[in-house]
Amino acid sequence: MELSRKIKLKIALSCLLSTSSLYTPVKTIFLLHFLMQEQDISFFKFIFTLAAFVFELPSGYLSDKFGNRLCLILSRLFSIASLLFYCVSPNFAGFLTANFLLGMADAWESGAKDSYFLMLCQALNTKYNTALEYREIKISVTKSSYWMNFVLMFFSTFLYDKNVFYPFIGSAVLLTVSAFLILTLPPDKMLAPQKSEKEKRFLDETKFMFHKIISNKPLLIEMFYTITCTSIYIINFEYYAVAFRQANIPDSLIGPIYAGFMLINSMGVLIYQRKSLLPVRNLLLILSPFSFVLIISGYPLAVLMAVVIQQLCYSYYNCNFEIYVLDSIDDLSQSSYFQSTISFINVVYRMTLTLIVTALFAQISFEWTYIVFALIILGASLCKAALSRLEVRKREL
Repeated sequence: MELSRKIKLKIALSCLLSTSSLYTPVKTIFLLHFLMQEQDISFFKFIFTLAAFVFELPSGYLSDKFGNRLCLILSRLFSIASLLFYCVSPNFAGFLTANFLLGMADAWESGAKDSYFLMLCQALNTKYNTALEYREIKISVTKSSYWMNFVLMFFSTFLYDKNVFYPFIGSAVLLTVSAFLILTLPPDKMLAPQKSEKEKRFLDETKFMFHKIISNKPLLIEMFYTITCTSIYIINFEYYAVAFRQANIPDSLIGPIYAGFMLINSMGVLIYQRKSLLPVRNLLLILSPFSFVLIISGYPLAVLMAVVIQQLCYSYYNCNFEIYVLDSIDDLSQSSYFQSTISFINVVYRMTLTLIVTALFAQISFEWTYIVFALIILGASLCKAALSRLEVRKREL
């Protein structure tokens, strides 16, 4: 097998095996099984976001300073530790610690992954004249991940029925293999030349990155629109099991239903790739706010239709924004910190929305919270359309 195929395979497998799909479908009912309340579940999500917030910028800075591969491996180790806490300490304190560790893992990976693999592909292209295009590999891996997650999610509830801890143990095993594959790849110092200029201090680097992002108005508009929509989808995703129960959908079907979402997600990537599907994309984005109303209807078909719309939109948003950010990288030596700064803004905004949702659940009903979700998505879409049109007019002038 030629070098480029081996590298593609290692990149793909290291990404595919770093997945939460084996335990995500059953995580909410797992927490409910151990007597957690809806407010507790939302608080755990806040703790996850808080940890990602605290470590986001330091992890990106340290990735560029000491190596992206090292930070990738650390992210895998934090994830494994998080899953072990779910198993050995199934109580409020244990779940709190697990979500904090998972937030740390998310922060350490956010900037390092794309920067390392992009650097790896470019270095090998230069040294061995290979034809590795990370942009295409990333899109291909994204599509493949949905098919793999389909299989994992399909079997998640079956494993859960055998033993409530099996989905978490299985995920830890997959992450261990992913970490081993990353270890077999070359370290950063073998891929890029040493920096000739004097390294900036953390505070100076942070100011520079924020200025760089804020001055890029198209990126800023795309970022806040995507963050708003995907944050609401992610928060909402945690409560699918609650909506399914209200619609009298049996718990035993949750795993297969979640597995079906992965196939729908792959269609969302297809919608991003093919310009001929632009009318479909526009229709989905129009229907997106109304999907939250359908979810609280209590009718099984309406709930499933709403989730299909949301999953298509969510995968489209993610793919579109990830490639947008990847194409915005103009300096590989600072790429991890650039992406981490974007992720930091993402985390701050998402943490704010999570706190608001936690407060909403304590003050208003589940149904009214979903109506607020619908209004937020609708408002974000209208703002993005207006700001984008304004930017186009400015460029024309």
